[in-house]
Amino acid sequence: MVDNKKHRKRPGKRRKALEAGIAGTMLGAVGGAIIGASINTLWPGLLLGALFLGIGEAVTDWTRRPGEMKPLAYRILVATFGGAVVGALLVLIFRDLNLAIAGLLIGIISGLLGLNWRTLLLGTAVGLAAGLIATAIYPQLSAFILGAFIVLVYRLLSVALFRGQEPVTIAAERVPVADIPYVVPFEANSNYIGADYFQDLARTEEGAFKRNAPGAGIVEAMETMRGPNFDPNQVDPLIREFYEHTTRCKLSIIPVWKQWMKPIFWLYKKTVAQQIGQANLPFNQEEAQRGVVSYIDTIDLQCNDIVDLRGWVRAFEETGEAIYVGVYTTFRHEDIGYVSVGFPLPDSNFTATLLPNNHNGRNFLLKSRNTGLSYPGHYLATNEDDELTVLALPAFNEEIEVYVNDGRLKTDHRFYLGQQNFLTLYYNIEQVQDAPAAE
Repeated sequence: MVDNKKHRKRPGKRRKALEAGIAGTMLGAVGGAIIGASINTLWPGLLLGALFLGIGEAVTDWTRRPGEMKPLAYRILVATFGGAVVGALLVLIFRDLNLAIAGLLIGIISGLLGLNWRTLLLGTAVGLAAGLIATAIYPQLSAFILGAFIVLVYRLLSVALFRGQEPVTIAAERVPVADIPYVVPFEANSNYIGADYFQDLARTEEGAFKRNAPGAGIVEAMETMRGPNFDPNQVDPLIREFYEHTTRCKLSIIPVWKQWMKPIFWLYKKTVAQQIGQANLPFNQEEAQRGVVSYIDTIDLQCNDIVDLRGWVRAFEETGEAIYVGVYTTFRHEDIGYVSVGFPLPDSNFTATLLPNNHNGRNFLLKSRNTGLSYPGHYLATNEDDELTVLALPAFNEEIEVYVNDGRLKTDHRFYLGQQNFLTLYYNIEQVQDAPAAE
């Protein structure tokens, strides 16, 4: 395993609780100040918010065990405080905002955070109902009280209706890297990843770097994926050629976003993706048609002509901006092969672990949803001194369907929040001569 990050001494329990308390104090002060400003009592709000969240974060971080979420009651209280902040902020921005509209907006925001269409419907219904009732009975009600009430009711109903369907859970905390094969623990040591990530990593590790080495693939052999649901000998030769010799292929892409996701992704793209050079997907077909280039980057750490690390980089041809920087690995557990793709982020990592399947005859399907297994899924991880803390994101899923249609290789890459498909990337894959290698 590559050590792509300098070891950091793991902070002790007391220090972590102190750090949590300090962070909570700062966030509580900001939130309390917003609530106070909305009712002309800024300083009392600031002090009360700082005390509430500062003490709460320190105590709950001190008392919880590794791998456990903080107590549910405390999480509901923090969410209620957040609802009050959102209500107060709406009043500060829109002075004459009707309580019914404010309630609707707060409910929608709360539901969206559940990453599920059912939580969105629940949040919208609670917010609208509370706003309408407040407007009819007590139109002078402070918006921060309305926000707190909406979120409290929404969270209590969510617990009753959707228990065990949390959008984020702790999968592991301070667990050795070797014990978590489903996470690819590569991070970025800077705030920008970009298309040269693997070249920089090879330089740091003093390994031999190659870009588009002739015949290089994102996996060494599909045989490593073999399992009860997948026999690599059954896939179409074009599919096997693509995975094992990716540099012999050229890709074009058509993104199809659901309308409700477009504004969310546009905001994310402009404020995050373009700034860090990662997950910077095309927003529309026009952007994709400007051209996409694909690189297979490999690193030989021992300089013995054996590839130790494989990466797939896609970038916009016109600008060189990275679209996608992924570390491709396969691993086996209990005679099942898995594919894990790690996406380096600043001081963290996002990993997608997928289960290979034979599909519709000679086609191929990688998926994280509805597998009945514990490893497939999506994970956000940080690495401290070769120990991982991992958050699981069960609401996020994907399927990669690779198939041959009229002799042409195609891929439909589907992304889901809950059961809702919010994006499909349609790839056309053509066989070409190997791209020129670069040392």
